[in-house]
Amino acid sequence: MSHRSQVDQLRSILDWMSTNTAFKGTNSVHSVPPLLQNFSLSQWTDLINCLAQGKPPKLDPIKTRIVAQLLAAFARNRMRAADLGSTDPLFPLESLDAFYHLALTVDNLAAGHCLQVLALQADEESIRDLADVLSSNPPEDWRSVAVAMSPLWHANRDLVEFFFDQLEDGLFQPSSMAVLLDLANYATRNHTLAEHPWMERSSDLARLLQTLHIQLEKLQDNPAKFGNDVDTIQRTLNDAIALTVSLCDALGLIGSKDAIPVLREVLELSHRRIQTEAAGALARLGDDVGAESLIRLASDRVARARAVAYAEELEIAERISENLRVPAALAESELAVWLASGDQFGFPPTSMELLDSRTLYWPSFEDPQNCFLFNYVYEIPGQSITNVGLAGPVTHAFQANIGKLPLDDIYAAFAGWHAEHDEIYEIPADQLNTSQLREADLLAKEFERHGIQVKRKLALTFLLGELALLAEVEQAGRHFVGISDGEETFCLPRTTDELGMGDSVGIGPDIVLHIFRGRKLLRSFNP
Repeated sequence: MSHRSQVDQLRSILDWMSTNTAFKGTNSVHSVPPLLQNFSLSQWTDLINCLAQGKPPKLDPIKTRIVAQLLAAFARNRMRAADLGSTDPLFPLESLDAFYHLALTVDNLAAGHCLQVLALQADEESIRDLADVLSSNPPEDWRSVAVAMSPLWHANRDLVEFFFDQLEDGLFQPSSMAVLLDLANYATRNHTLAEHPWMERSSDLARLLQTLHIQLEKLQDNPAKFGNDVDTIQRTLNDAIALTVSLCDALGLIGSKDAIPVLREVLELSHRRIQTEAAGALARLGDDVGAESLIRLASDRVARARAVAYAEELEIAERISENLRVPAALAESELAVWLASGDQFGFPPTSMELLDSRTLYWPSFEDPQNCFLFNYVYEIPGQSITNVGLAGPVTHAFQANIGKLPLDDIYAAFAGWHAEHDEIYEIPADQLNTSQLREADLLAKEFERHGIQVKRKLALTFLLGELALLAEVEQAGRHFVGISDGEETFCLPRTTDELGMGDSVGIGPDIVLHIFRGRKLLRSFNP
């Protein structure tokens, strides 16, 4: 490729990044210019150098995140091809640092992916730089820090030891501290490290836990003191919980018996996850209060899975009733925890009941997976919310009520949602090229063959080389979302009251697409 051609491509990408046009569709990565997905090392280097120099001056946050994700994916593939162990960084650290500080002002997750490149490069200079940034100027969101550090969970002992040696002394910002502790705890528990890297700082960790205990007590009594809106209060609570959980685990793994008094205080907090972690740490330290608390917490569906896991690790699981340790009971707990998370309902369901269980070959897994469907109910003043969730290969529930669909289609919806592959994506109808428009028109005629009128094309979808048209359709005066690949046509009403569910929660195009893909995948995997 000529230098001029490379310059033109780079200019095209920079123009695209500065255009503040919102993405449409469900898979933004497949909406980026194809040439970006095929950039060479020199082109990526030129791009991050331009971004580091402030070109373009104003970045679109979503596009910046996608570029950072693709940059990290490129680095991951290059380092894997090089069989790791390189002594030199793939990208210039000065450029990565400048891009990171720029991304930090635009999107925290994009900044996290920039730092992830440092962890992927895995040379001493890059790891030292990563440790310095996490010590002094990390992303504000712990999830972005977790993205940055994710390659270190699979690193060898020498690299993990070197990373912790490079961290500054003292405590870190909350967004970094919890994730650093999680890595230290994980490496200690899995024997990647011979001992906990912060063993000599156990007194500091116990004092920090005491401070967090006081903060959480105040949050329980008067949340309004910690913010003027629900989001701020929830963020403060989540950060405090994440750090408290990590501290409890660390003190237990370190074996600090001096921490028993503060762990007992933390055990009295109302949050089930915190109670479980404090109980696990106390039990690990030989405190009977911790062991008895783990046994009691196993009866609570939100605490059960972790309580049983700690009991098994500490070889006291036989003291927990067997019916609380069977796979279905643990799956119920996993779903209850997911539903109670801050990103979902924020509290556990009023009731849960096993609907069905199957062992299936599932997307992204080589071995058969135990799959459990649960009906769950939330009794909220003025209304009752019911739906079905999945636990097993993945834990998830949809906003749309899918409870009255056939069981096969419920499993298919979750399988289609969970499936990830470079050849599974969709292109919104308004972004189709001439050739793709012809394909969409041909597929629209398949609906017509079944007496179904296409009212609006939504997207051309791709499943491992097979094309299908997703569209809003009408038949006999009723409105549906439909999809057809020429061999199979599938439609669902736009509202669930037409399915006899007693409400009008929308069945959107995403559910129809998930079911269509999931049907094909599960049939292929489970003939």
